[in-house]
Formats: sequence, C-alpha cells, structure tokens
Amino acid sequence: MVDVPQAVERMEAFLADQMEAAGVDGYVVGVSGGLDSAVATTLATRAVGSDAVFGLIMPGRPNDEENMADARALCRDLDVAFEELSIQPIVDATDAQLPFDASRLTLGNVRARTRMVLEYAVANEQDRLVLGAGNRSERLLGYVTKYGDEAVDVQPMKDLYKTDVSAVARHVGVDERFIEKTPTAALWEGQTDESELGADYETIDTVLRRVVDAEQSPGRVASETGIDRETVDRLVELWQSSAHKRTQPPGPSLRD
Repeated sequence: MVDVPQAVERMEAFLADQMEAAGVDGYVVGVSGGLDSAVATTLATRAVGSDAVFGLIMPGRPNDEENMADARALCRDLDVAFEELSIQPIVDATDAQLPFDASRLTLGNVRARTRMVLEYAVANEQDRLVLGAGNRSERLLGYVTKYGDEAVDVQPMKDLYKTDVSAVARHVGVDERFIEKTPTAALWEGQTDESELGADYETIDTVLRRVVDAEQSPGRVASETGIDRETVDRLVELWQSSAHKRTQPPGPSLRD
C-alpha cells in the first residue's frame, strides 16, 4: 500500500507546481459524483485553493440524478464554483450523424470524449488546465476511453491503485458516501466497473501489484492468493492488450 500522508503531500505539491509552471489561473475538473473525481477535486482545492478550481458537472443519460446531486454538494462543500453542461444534445447529434447504428460501447466512448471536449472548451476560456481523476488500476487494465477521460493536462492520481484512492479519500476528509458508491464510468445503463472487469478492485489491485509491480507469474499469483487462475489470466490479458492506451501514437522513424 502507498504511504497515504506522503502521497497526499506529493500530489498537492505537484498540482501547485504544475499550475505555476504553466502560468495559468487554475484547474477545470469534471465532477461526476463518483469517488475519483471527488478526491481529485478535494486535492486540488487543498493544493491551490478553491478559487483556482472550477467544477464542470455534465449530466446526460445514463447519469444518475443522485450522482449529479452529490457532485453539486461536493462543489458547494468545497466552495468550488461550478457549472452544469449537458452532454446529451451533443451525443444525440453525433449519433444522428453516424451512418450506422452505433453500438453501446461506441456511444459510451462518445459520451466520454464529449465530456473532455466541454472540459477543454471551458479550460481554454478560463485559462486553466484540465485536471484528470484517473487511477493506476484503470490505466493498467485499459479501462479508460482513449482521448476521453485520459485526455487531460495533469493526472495527480495516476500512481494510485483504486484501493489507494479510498485510503486517500478518508485521509483528506471526503465524505464516506463517495467511498461506498459502486464504481461506474456511467457510459451506459446499468454499467459497473466490476461487471465489466469481472472482479472487484481488491482482487484487481492484488493481481496488478503482483504481476506488474513485483513481476510475479500468473500461476504464482493464483497459487499464493487463492484468486482463481481464470480471473488472474483475464486481468493479465487486459493489461497486456491495452498497452496502446498508455503510449503515444506510434509513427515511423524518418530521421537517421
């Protein structure tokens, strides 16, 4: 597990340093009502002050109104100015222009990328950086939308596993209701992280810490943890097959 107080200190220093180095007025953060965005918003306000943080709440199917209410409450509790911009008209217009019946996954990715278009539009107007709320578990499994939720200027929590995020949340005083929520990217109705990934984050993080960080074999991980081999192999496959999401777009070398 990460040293939580040290991690918080480093993330807050990072956010302050990045803002100063860029010479901007602050950060724009998408506030979803979920745990990750609640932690990212809280860290930013602690690091640079609430006046330098602007929340963007982006309702649209299938977002739960309870999550939107929690997003508003978080911004008010942190004294962060915010605005609500619906993604639904943009998603509907995109869907209407496609020359095919878009799949659930395709429209889910359109939703994620629409959110980033709006975040960057606001950031451009306000001379701010876009603050990401991604974590290490999601990045390693490729459980992100390419040029969607990964298209940000800074990712303070990129080295935190999902289980670490909960520990950080408690350390910085995020309300327990955010920690207890079922994780979901809200890309389609009924979507949850666990149902898609096939395991809870305790299991996922155990496997990733051992396979990626400690370079243990899948067989050893299954044997020593009691996690069934099929689950371990599936998570390892997700990690290996999603490498393209963690690198810059490839291109040929044209210089000798």
